[in-house]
Order: sequence, then structure tokens, then C-alpha cells
Amino acid sequence: MFEQAIAQPIFPTHVWLHALKAEDAARLNQEILAGLDKRMKPLPAIAPGQSWQSSQDLHHFPEFAELVKIFTHASKSVLDTMEVDYETFEITGCWANINPPGAPHPPHTHANNYLSGVYYVQMPAGAGTICYHDPRQQRDVLEPKFKKLNKFNSLFQNVKVDAGTLIIFPSWLGHSVPPNPSQGERISISFNIMFSDYARTISPPRWNGIQLKRD
Repeated sequence: MFEQAIAQPIFPTHVWLHALKAEDAARLNQEILAGLDKRMKPLPAIAPGQSWQSSQDLHHFPEFAELVKIFTHASKSVLDTMEVDYETFEITGCWANINPPGAPHPPHTHANNYLSGVYYVQMPAGAGTICYHDPRQQRDVLEPKFKKLNKFNSLFQNVKVDAGTLIIFPSWLGHSVPPNPSQGERISISFNIMFSDYARTISPPRWNGIQLKRD
């Protein structure tokens, strides 16, 4: 009946995935784990199903300098791809997430920043998923029963990640992490970036984590 029928995406929401070379990721991840062990442990007790997060100044510690360079390089690449007109940007917060078995991370956004990212340091088998939530408020005004969930009807999109993966996304995009189904700890490093003239007054995180030990 039709000469052509296509589904054209309108206003797509992008996330950018960067995979380090396996040998570089293995070395870097060991260095990050050693740095976290030095700066965070011993970890305080938490309730079952809860997680640990460090304070948000990880990017100021020398143990994580190489990781900060990677974050900066990848963020610049994303901004350049988007053709954003800016003078400078900076990391406004950077912190560690440690999810023990059974621990999820509830839905949230990263307010007052432009881009956010997560680098995966330790990923037990079966735990490598981040879930993005449909940002369109009108989407659930009418929600019929679907035969099968797919990219055209789902309110969520799961992205598979592994140790050595860096994912960058718009800070306004809601996301969550399902419970860790493994018997090991899922460890990641999150960060935000903002244009420098905003960063000093608006963007720093408004919550507190475990204070890192200083030299």
C-alpha cells in the first residue's frame, strides 16, 4: 500500500558510551580500588539493601587524577559533538558508589549540572545495568496493555555496562540502578560537569557522604 514506511525519532535523548581498552581498564581499576581502600575504609555499618557513597570531592585527590583526565576528555568530546558554545567547564562533583549484594539505587537526576557520567570499576556478573526513565511527562496519560515491551512503548530503557565502561548522559535524565543480584560489590565512580560560570555557585551536590581521609 505504501511505497515507504519508516519510524523517525523526534527529539531523541542520547547517552554516550565509552569503553576503555581492556588492559588499560584493568590497570586503572586496580588503582581506583586501592585509592578507595585508602580514602574510605573502614566503611561504616549500613542497613541491609543500602549502599555507601563517598563525599563528592574525589576529583581533588591524586589517586584519581588519571580518571579525572578521562572524564574531562570524554565530556569535551560530547560537548563538541553537540556543538555547545562554551568557554570552559569543570567537574562540580565526583564520588564513589559501592552497592553491596541486594542494594539498588533509586530513581534520581543530577540537578544544576549539564552532563553527568558514571565509570564502572567493579562489575560482578549480572549486575551491569543502568536504567533510564522516559523523560516525557505526558507519556503515561494513556497506557494500554502491550503484547511485549520494546523501544516504541517502554517507559524504561536498560543500558548494559561492564567494568571499564564510561557512560555520559544529560544530567536531567532520570535514571536508577536495579538491585545488585550478585554476591559481590558493584563499584562505580559518578561525576557531574557544568560550565564554569555556573559551577561555583549552583552545581555542587547538596548531600553529604563519607568524608575521605586526607594526607
